[in-house]
Amino acid sequence: MINISAPFSAPNALAEPDYRGLIEAAGDLIYTLDLDGRFTYVNTASHNILGHSPESLIGRHFDTLLTKASKLIARGHFSRGIAGDNRYPFFEVEAITSTGTSRFLEIRAASLYKGAQLIGRQGIARDIGELKTLQASLSERSQRISLLENQARIAMTLYTRLTTFALESEADVQALEQSQKALQHAEAERLGLSESDLEIVALLAKGLSNREIASAIFRSENTVKDRLKKLMQCLGARRRAEVVATAARLGLINHS
Repeated sequence: MINISAPFSAPNALAEPDYRGLIEAAGDLIYTLDLDGRFTYVNTASHNILGHSPESLIGRHFDTLLTKASKLIARGHFSRGIAGDNRYPFFEVEAITSTGTSRFLEIRAASLYKGAQLIGRQGIARDIGELKTLQASLSERSQRISLLENQARIAMTLYTRLTTFALESEADVQALEQSQKALQHAEAERLGLSESDLEIVALLAKGLSNREIASAIFRSENTVKDRLKKLMQCLGARRRAEVVATAARLGLINHS
């Protein structure tokens, strides 16, 4: 007969988990920082993700591994965490590996306590480089599809307008083109756009990439990016496709 009042005994129960072994075997980078932002612990994933051994990172400040822009993000998040604001645990940074290449990391951080005393910060950093590449590819493909759709709409509008004047004289067509050009420049001036801005819009409408546009106008890619930011602001657009669509609606694209 089984004595149900006897203490429970489980000789075959699992042993206490090896937490240190689990952390060291993790594929994500797990770390702790002191109150000054220096590493006090890093697991072996630092080899694969950053190319640094854990030993070489102990005592280093976290921002020595980050790009200039990411330093500001990480410092701000660290300061808020030390101050007790843990409402937004996730953030992204771009880290520099031992070979000088960059890695995009998604970090989840939290405060580290010893008893009731705050002694630093702790976190898990996951390599999201492949995800970033996939997102960029999907975004570019989506933008190109939107451009093609807008080009089709623009082409149909242009075709309709041209057929209206198909039986008119050449002088009438030239007059129409001159009028459209005058209206185009007046609208561009009102929006604060230059001739080179209109040229970039026209190249965007053809589906050219930033590199292709830079080559066509003999400027750097950074210059093209700056011009695109200006165009988006002036036209109230958030994407390249919206720039083309808005420009077409305002008559800024040269159809001649």
